[in-house]
Amino acid sequence: MCGFVGLINFNQEIADERQISRMRDIINHRGPDDAGIYLDRNMGLGFRRLSIIDLEAGHQPMTTADGRYTIVFNGEVYNYIELRKQLSALGIEFRTESDTEVLLHLFAQKGPACLSLLNGMFAFAVWDKEKRELFLARDRLGIKPLYYYADKHKFVFGSEIKAIIADRTIKREPNYQAILDYLSFMYIPDEKTFFKDIYKLMPGHYAVIGETKELQINQYWDVAFEYADKSEAQFIDELRSIIDDAVRIHLRSDVPLGCHLSGGLDSSSVTCLASKHSTQSIKTFSGKFAEDEFYDETKYAKLVSRYAHTTYLETVPSQSFFKESLHKLVWHMDEPCVGPGIIPQYSVCRLAASNVKVALGGQGGDEIFGGYPRYFFTYEKVAGSSLNGGNQTAISQSLLDKLIRRFTFVKGYAKQHGIKTTIEKIGKNLFDNRSEATGFESVWKKYSSSFSGAASVFSPEINDILASYNPADSFFRYIRKNVTDNTFDKMLYHDIKAYLPGLLQVEDRTSMAVSLESRVPMLDYRIVEMAATIPPHLKVKGLEPKYIFKKAMEGIIPDEILNRKDKKGFPTPINVWFEKDKSFIERILLDQGAHHRGIFNAEAIHSMLESPAKQSWALWSVLNVELWFKIFIDEDPEYVDSDGRIREKVEVS
Repeated sequence: MCGFVGLINFNQEIADERQISRMRDIINHRGPDDAGIYLDRNMGLGFRRLSIIDLEAGHQPMTTADGRYTIVFNGEVYNYIELRKQLSALGIEFRTESDTEVLLHLFAQKGPACLSLLNGMFAFAVWDKEKRELFLARDRLGIKPLYYYADKHKFVFGSEIKAIIADRTIKREPNYQAILDYLSFMYIPDEKTFFKDIYKLMPGHYAVIGETKELQINQYWDVAFEYADKSEAQFIDELRSIIDDAVRIHLRSDVPLGCHLSGGLDSSSVTCLASKHSTQSIKTFSGKFAEDEFYDETKYAKLVSRYAHTTYLETVPSQSFFKESLHKLVWHMDEPCVGPGIIPQYSVCRLAASNVKVALGGQGGDEIFGGYPRYFFTYEKVAGSSLNGGNQTAISQSLLDKLIRRFTFVKGYAKQHGIKTTIEKIGKNLFDNRSEATGFESVWKKYSSSFSGAASVFSPEINDILASYNPADSFFRYIRKNVTDNTFDKMLYHDIKAYLPGLLQVEDRTSMAVSLESRVPMLDYRIVEMAATIPPHLKVKGLEPKYIFKKAMEGIIPDEILNRKDKKGFPTPINVWFEKDKSFIERILLDQGAHHRGIFNAEAIHSMLESPAKQSWALWSVLNVELWFKIFIDEDPEYVDSDGRIREKVEVS
């Protein structure tokens, strides 16, 4: 895992090596093992390396022997051994054992067509010295990040936004549309970022730009929901085989590795299969909170660890850890995304990084196989209680499972948001079908929204700026795309394309913040493509979440994990923390800087602060936004050093 940055000056101004070094080194956490720079007149590349494969000879930027192509590459190509054999058969000679050199030669041979041959997580850039063109690409699911900025004078790109804005000629301006997206859904569903004129290269896309060629962006991969005519048993056997092989090749490494282990279905499956295939002893890393037994799932993680014969390690992040870490995480994230689960995820990554250099996790299973309650709440409301009818026994079991899921979900929501809020919000939403619209889009949006009154927290001035913008337009872009007629798979498609990249941003930043490589074998593209061929009536048979995946894992993971009904997803007790220490929130949201900036409606903020436990998720969102302004726009010296790096400690109370 690594980080890179680069630029092209269209006015032919010579690339400044000192500037590229500064941009590169602001992300040295992504690659503390090695660094490099490549300059070609008005173009420059900078690279930081975290050495995982071929520790001695994988230096980047890497150039072909003829000097034409130069690459910077962040990620892993897991099938590089097989690709290397194919290239060697064509007479290509290799100087290293690295996957970087395989990727470089593959691109030199096939150009953009090489992308369809890659199995891995990647973002990379290749400079063609002969054509004076730059090629950039990002993996199919968006596991690795890639951002860019373009104007008439230059094109700048990098693994993190902070590397781009280290170029001081680029203005730091907020994009209020993206901020409203985040407040509404807790992620940004398209290519926008919090920074005006800085964009994400979207997953499954590549871009080409040159000295005389305008930026062109093309999609090279998408999910195709084309159902195969196979029996349930055939799907199960095929799925088990692909998942097994995905974990096997994700273990390729020249350094020690371990597994994140929550005790849920996905991480337990990865851990058990990794233990089966690994030639080394596996360490597993788990976390819990001490505030209440609700926030402790480690009994399941310990059970899996014993079953798979791993070394079990655990962390217990506290309220003080949260207060000491939040500003650092906002900086590492570049822009807020997703919820407070980032806190325990960062804590577990710190534990893992002190023991190994690579950790495998279970990210992706819910989006691929249908694991989130909102899929079923939405489907039941707009399409009935069964995907394809069935006999009376199956329907009765489906209804029973539905009640169990709803009870478990409401119980968990009450723990995180308080009884009163749960009764007011969740009870009505889940059990009162008469007062709600039944249109698919409106129901899906309701269950996918994190803060329905997001615009109400803005000041009148900001709402004027946003008057012509509707976040729903970005949100519905994937739901309205003609990839499937099936309602259930439409929801999965939305989350794979819009929500999952946000989770992967957290995955990347929390691990890279501590120089840990995080791998996600459940997002091997073969699994994603194969799952899309399984019709929903088998994928979630009887409306059982992840039914087909559970069947595939029978005999591989403990039955106690397969039969769990109470998976919580590492809930974080921010409602407890906010109630105990309201002054921490007030100090950030109500200081002079926030007041003079005038982005938020002071009355709305004060109202939320009157009931911090009840409004904990809304407060979490605005807290992250305000810290983002302080760190990236204000460059407040309380949080940021003069060189743009985040301060290790700030006054937190």
